[in-house]
Amino acid sequence: MPDAIKFEKSLSGFAGHAGRLFRGRTLSPGGDVELAGIDVLGEQAQGVFIPETSDQAASSRTRQTEDIFDIGAILRLRTFLYLIAGTALLLFQIHNTLTIKELAKQNEQLREQLRISTSIRTSQELKASELQSIHNISGYAQALGLSSSALPPVDLEP
Repeated sequence: MPDAIKFEKSLSGFAGHAGRLFRGRTLSPGGDVELAGIDVLGEQAQGVFIPETSDQAASSRTRQTEDIFDIGAILRLRTFLYLIAGTALLLFQIHNTLTIKELAKQNEQLREQLRISTSIRTSQELKASELQSIHNISGYAQALGLSSSALPPVDLEP
């Protein structure tokens, strides 16, 4: 039994489902060997090792880094304008949030001042009503010929 088929069976036993693992492909020596969509063997024949020269290695590394990450795409003016616009929108939102919090705090302080003012006004109205009642009673007493005494009031005990 070829080594690739043994390898396939050992992995399928490990994973439990050969169809899911290899999606119907075999790892026979004549087939393509790919891992995550990348041809592992490349253009080399199976079992043959061809050493790369330093120029080939450098060019393949450069080609791989260009494929992976293109710094030139990030350094374009349009990208910076998008970043500046996004940052401006983010800062505007943060400013609005902080302003809303500050206004809510001021609103709560004003409500507390309003409650205190209302309480003071109500107590002053009660005091004015009480004084007006006393004034009215003294006016009726004088109309009846009664006068106020300079002696302190007498406490009656039951």
